[in-house]
Amino acid sequence: MAAMSASGAAAAARCGASILTPRRARRLVQLVRAATAAGGDVEVGTAAERETYLEIASRPSRFQESQWGPEDVCVVLLEAMRVQWNHGYPSTPRGYPRTTHGFHEYPAGMQAAAADRILDVLPGNSLLDPFAGGGTSLVVGMSKGRETFGVDVSPLAAFVATHRTWRPAPGAEEETFEWMRATADAALDGLDAAAVASREEESSPTTGLEPETSSGSTSEEPPTTKTGAKRGGGVPRAWLAIRRSLRTALESPTGIEAPPPGLGGTTPEGALWFCLSVALQRSQKGRGKKRHKRGYKNQRRKTRAETENAFKSQLATEAELDAAASFRKCVDEYCDRVNELCACVPVGTPPPVIVNGDVRTLPEASGGGQLPAGSIAAALTSPPYPGVYDYLSFARKVRAGSGAALMADGDGSRSPGTDDGSRSPGNGSGSDADSDRHGSLRYFATAVPGDRTWPDEWNVGEFGSRRELRRDPRAFKEAWQEDQTRWIDVVANALAPGGRVAIMIGDGANVDTRVSTIDAGVKCGLTHVASVSMALTHETAEGLVWNAARREHLVLLEKPRDR
Repeated sequence: MAAMSASGAAAAARCGASILTPRRARRLVQLVRAATAAGGDVEVGTAAERETYLEIASRPSRFQESQWGPEDVCVVLLEAMRVQWNHGYPSTPRGYPRTTHGFHEYPAGMQAAAADRILDVLPGNSLLDPFAGGGTSLVVGMSKGRETFGVDVSPLAAFVATHRTWRPAPGAEEETFEWMRATADAALDGLDAAAVASREEESSPTTGLEPETSSGSTSEEPPTTKTGAKRGGGVPRAWLAIRRSLRTALESPTGIEAPPPGLGGTTPEGALWFCLSVALQRSQKGRGKKRHKRGYKNQRRKTRAETENAFKSQLATEAELDAAASFRKCVDEYCDRVNELCACVPVGTPPPVIVNGDVRTLPEASGGGQLPAGSIAAALTSPPYPGVYDYLSFARKVRAGSGAALMADGDGSRSPGTDDGSRSPGNGSGSDADSDRHGSLRYFATAVPGDRTWPDEWNVGEFGSRRELRRDPRAFKEAWQEDQTRWIDVVANALAPGGRVAIMIGDGANVDTRVSTIDAGVKCGLTHVASVSMALTHETAEGLVWNAARREHLVLLEKPRDR
């Protein structure tokens, strides 16, 4: 790091201010002024870069901030909200472990570093998230050595959270990652044969693989017309080969002994299917735009000729090879991220309990034994914002495009290799009941319906959805408050005396969710400890606010010790 005089640094600051972000420019000017006052030299270069995300969050943000409650608690809550708003989701700020955060897209997640800061005001060694989503709070809780519990009505949420929190068996990490990579390599080796088999199956459909593509065409491009869930949302043809090849690789010995199931609600086999879902989802993000973009005629002819040549030569097409390479890359990334998670989680930390169900009916859904009264020290969650998202609709969309991980055999589905006694993808602890509870097996086994008639667990149980708001706008606010009170009552009952719940929630549908949350908490016997709000506002030249575009709150409630 070079040093220069204060006057030289001041000149550099003036010249460099135009290419720095406003915050970094201000920081550089502050350093220069401090050095000038002290009559010394100042180090330049990456001075502004050395600040940690918590140091930045310790200063007031450019957003409108409000607070209620004790100053020491509000400081923590405000810092958490600043981290949330400065860094968003799913990436983590520089200096905070990324682990499995954001691996597999899931909407509206909590920033992991913000959740980490909130834990500083939550007591005890156990943590509940009644709206677990992608499992951010569960991963953060595990990194602190806490016993964690997650609930979510979305099968996709349970599926994602299960695989983000899964760890190989202690002492078998390298063995597990080696086996996963070797199996992925075997899937790539068998790609040509799988591609040929997929084309033959499309030409003459037979029972077996879940028929999630409905056209008999041999074109590598997905159909552009939509006549049902399968045709519009099925697996792209380019991915059929690697999907089939992975199934074959899992059913065939690789020469490496299969590792133990690991800790959590899945297995190494299930984790590979999860990686395939991630790779496919990433490929589809820009799929619609690419599909309708007209390329040059010569390039299109060249692509068609290459595809026809691959068909004649009994080889995988370029698109099928690209899909397989994307899958292999995701396996590597997942292994690296899980390895980082293992390094962050203290030895002896139990795997989370994840329930795929409606938290409002949790005692019934879990047989009354999952969360005994007074058993949880703290809860951290971000419930649905009123009228903002349709989580189950998103889950159906992702499931429709992720393909079948199981083979259909008449009455139902079976997992890869179950005929020879191998484990099902979702069975991490040895029982089908456990697999169904956390949602992984349920996610894999649900076939995509051709008539859009999904099972009830993919359609019901969500509250505060945008669809509900559109259905009856006038009754929405009252229904919202009733549902808000119901789930908070379940959490209040599960909390031990002195336990706390932190709730991050945003306004929507003309509902002040801070007031709504506090009122519901009071009805359920919880007291308001502190709360903060962040708002994105637009001001006129006179400083008057003319439009409040977004407002989000962080509310901390506590269960009295005498309750």
